[in-house]
This record gives sequence, C-alpha cells and structure tokens, in this order.
Amino acid sequence: MARYISGIRQTVRQILKDEFVVGTAQVWEDDEIDIHLGQCLEEISQVAPLQDIVLQNTLEESRVLDISGISNLVAPIETLEYPVGSNPRSLINAIQIDSDTIEMDIEASPSAGTSGTLTGTVTFASGSLAVTGSGTAFSTELEANSMLKTSSGTRWYRVSKITSDTALTLAEPCRSGDTGADTADSTAYKTKVVGLVCHKLHTLSEDTSTLDVDQENVLINGTVAYTAQSYVGTMMANIRSDLTLGRALINTVTYGGSPEADYGNYASKELQVATGYLRLAADRYMGLYQRGLRKITKGKLWKEYSRA
Repeated sequence: MARYISGIRQTVRQILKDEFVVGTAQVWEDDEIDIHLGQCLEEISQVAPLQDIVLQNTLEESRVLDISGISNLVAPIETLEYPVGSNPRSLINAIQIDSDTIEMDIEASPSAGTSGTLTGTVTFASGSLAVTGSGTAFSTELEANSMLKTSSGTRWYRVSKITSDTALTLAEPCRSGDTGADTADSTAYKTKVVGLVCHKLHTLSEDTSTLDVDQENVLINGTVAYTAQSYVGTMMANIRSDLTLGRALINTVTYGGSPEADYGNYASKELQVATGYLRLAADRYMGLYQRGLRKITKGKLWKEYSRA
C-alpha cells in the first residue's frame, strides 16, 4: 500500500528521533523535512522517472508539435507512438527542435485530429470493455482509435470498435475510478492523436503517490540523510553559540588558572565527539540512499526507430 507524504514524514521523523536526538528532543517541522524530501524526489525522478503518455492532436500537414504545455519533464521527449493503437505499437523518434518544440520523424505529414466533448451521457463499467451512451452520437463524433476520458478522470481509453450511436468497445478494461455515468456533455475525446512518451517528476501529496515500494524506501533514506546532515550543521552552530556565552560568563569571574581556555578545550572535545557520531549516522543513511538510487536506476530505452 502506497504511503502518502504524511506517512513518509512520520517514518522519517521516527528514524531521526531514534538515530539523531541528543539531549533535548529535536522537533522537525514539515517545511524542514519537505525541503530535503523534494530534493530526493527530484534525484529519484532523474534515475527512475515517472513514465507518462501524453496525447496530442496532430495538425494538418505538419510534423511539428508544441510541447510547451507539458510540465515536470526531467528529460527531453525522444519517443512517440504514432499512430496510436497499432498492433504491435508503432513507435517513432522525436526530433528536438528547441525546448518547447519537437518534430515527428515520419515521411508523410499527418492529417488533422480533433478534440472536444461528446454529446449526451457516457457510462463506463469497471473492468469492462463496454461503454454505453444515452443521447450520444458515437458513430458520427468518434472513429476507431479515438481516445476517451471521463470529465474527472486522468486516464485516456482507446476506442477499439464503435457498434452504434450508443455503444462502443474499449481496447482495455475501464478502471474502477472511472466507473459510472459521466456528467452529461462532458466526456472528453480526441481523434488522430500522437502519444508522447514523457519522463516526468514523481508526485507525492496527501492523497497521491506515483512511487513504488523500492522508490519509497530510497526516498525515506535520502530524506533522513539530508535532514541529518542539516541537523549536524545546526547543532554545531548552536554549540558554538553556547561556547561564546560561556566565555562571556567566565570572563566576569576572577580566579586562578585559565578558565576560558579550559572551558573551550573541554567543550570542543565534546563537540567533536557528538558531531562525529552524528556524521557517522548521517553518512550511513547517505550510503543507503546512494546504493538505493543505483538499484532503482532504469537503463536508457532510446533506440533509432525506422521512419513511419
């Protein structure tokens, strides 16, 4: 079962409490943990990105696609699926023009695709390929290999076959989150699309997570390591502050010997022991994090596809 951000924070806090609290209990605020959590999430996404297929309508007689609206990319788009729905899948290369523009590596320019919302009420059934409609016009508004998405959903489903104005068949079973009658005149559709194979940042929030179990464990170890390193620096700064206050008090008292030097030497030794222990623990978790990153790293899948 996926752990969302509150569960990840709780685990990180427990490890920090067990490993790094010295003396008075340290309280780590959400904002402090989230800074390091965000850094780890980005580093995990660099080696094991979230793969997402973003559908985009083709344009009449144009191989060029505008990708400026696609957010959270961690790598250039190199692979496209076109046409979508071929068996086996038809993959082609993307030619990078600039950071916001790519070109489809195909011989013939595509025809224009359309998009919009369907007329009537569309009903999806969990685990089923069958979609039914009421007041719909599937035969005229759609065609085979069109893509459908419920008004509140995030997944696009490919149309395998259109039986009538009120019945069609999907290429894959409907998922439970999209089950039921959609809001009237709101079901989205796209025809003649290209699928952009995108590598994106993983997401983690109070109710969503795109991480698998291994990636979660790597995230926890990395967040502990970075937070612990920050804590060591903060502790050193606080102790140095205490040393300054101690010297000021000693200088107000006159007696034999060198109290200020004695105080400084003793405190410095204690500081070295404490920070040395904490650094060892922080380094241990950083080692676990680095090994975890190597374990989850996905190899580069790019290849030179023949031109469509």
